[in-house]
Amino acid sequence: MMLIGFVLFAVWARIAVSELPPGVTSCPRTGNLAEYDKCVLQQLQALTPLLVKGVPSLKLPALDPLFLPSLTVDRNLESLKIKANMSQIRVYGATNYIVHDLKANPDDLTVSLKVRLPYIYVNGEYDVQGRLILLPLSGLGNFKGNFTDTEAQVSAQGKEITDKNGVQRIEIDKLVTKIRVGDGNIKLKAPPAHTLAAEAAATFFNSNPRLVLDIASPIIEDTAGTVSKALAARALSVLTKQELVP
Repeated sequence: MMLIGFVLFAVWARIAVSELPPGVTSCPRTGNLAEYDKCVLQQLQALTPLLVKGVPSLKLPALDPLFLPSLTVDRNLESLKIKANMSQIRVYGATNYIVHDLKANPDDLTVSLKVRLPYIYVNGEYDVQGRLILLPLSGLGNFKGNFTDTEAQVSAQGKEITDKNGVQRIEIDKLVTKIRVGDGNIKLKAPPAHTLAAEAAATFFNSNPRLVLDIASPIIEDTAGTVSKALAARALSVLTKQELVP
C-alpha cells in the first residue's frame, strides 16, 4: 500500500514530463476511458522499478524499503484496545505489486484500483500497551513480520485548491482503502522483563493469524491510507493544476 500514494499522482500527471523520470510519458486526455486506463497502467509499470530508490524530483523517498521513523497507533475497538509507539520501521515489498483493476477519470479527478501484494516484510521497534480480546498487550522491544497475499482496494477523489501564493494545485480530497492481509507471522524480541509478554503475544498471533488480522483490519487500513495520502501530497505539491490537468 505504500505505493498507492504515487499511483494516485501518476494518474493525473500529463505534460510536466520534465519532472518525470526518463521512460515515462504523459497520458493524453481522451473520451475513451478504457484507453486512458491502459495508458496509466503502462506508465505505472514503467515507474515501478524507479520507485525502489525514490524519485527526488517528485519528493518521493525510496519505497522499497520504505522507512518510517515513527508511527503511533491509539485505538479502542471492541476486541482490540491498543496504544503503541513504533519507530525505525522498514517495509519491504511495497513495489512488488500486481494490479488487478484500474479505473481513472481525468475530468472528475477520480481513480480506483485493486492490487495484490504477494509479500510484505516489516521490522522495527515497538512500545505497546493494551489488550487483544483477553490477552494483555504490554512491553517493548523489536518486531519482525512477514505477510503474504495482501489484497487492497483504493478509491480516491482529487480537488482543486489555491495555495498561499495564489497558485492553483490539486490535492487528494478523499481516500478510501480496503485491505485484507491473507496470512502472516511475527517475531517479537524483548528485554528480560518483557520476554514472557512478547512470547505470549507472538504465539497467539502465529496460532490465530486470520482472527488477529481481521480484528486489526481497521487499524491497517487507516495506517495505509495515512501514509499513502502523505506520499501523494508530496508528489502533487511539485506541480501546478495546469501542469497536471491542462
